[in-house]
Formats: sequence, C-alpha cells, structure tokens
Amino acid sequence: MAKGLEFDSVIVIEPANIAQAQHGLRLLYIALTRAVSRLVVIHSAPLPAALRAARDALAV
Repeated sequence: MAKGLEFDSVIVIEPANIAQAQHGLRLLYIALTRAVSRLVVIHSAPLPAALRAARDALAV
C-alpha cells in the first residue's frame, strides 16, 4: 500500500494566499499535513480562520 508524499520539514508561506486559490483550502490542508517532524508557517497576512482557531487552541 502506498502513502502520499511526506516530508521531514514543511514550510508554508502565506497560507491565506493558498486558501484563496481554487480548491485552496484543500491544497492548504495537504500542505499542512505533509510534515513528519517540523511544520513552519510564515505569513504577513492574517491567517485563515481555521488556522487561527488551531493556533489559538494550541496557545496555552
């Protein structure tokens, strides 16, 4: 059985721009779930709502 692509580290730049594209939320989900060890999100624009909620849930 083959799995999808996975990477040790993934850097996602400007997730809001990705989310606005056609099928953007799907593509953003794929990008965010490919990291095995490290995920880095770099942004200057506000994060999409789902990412803000996830970030806020993790901030303790």
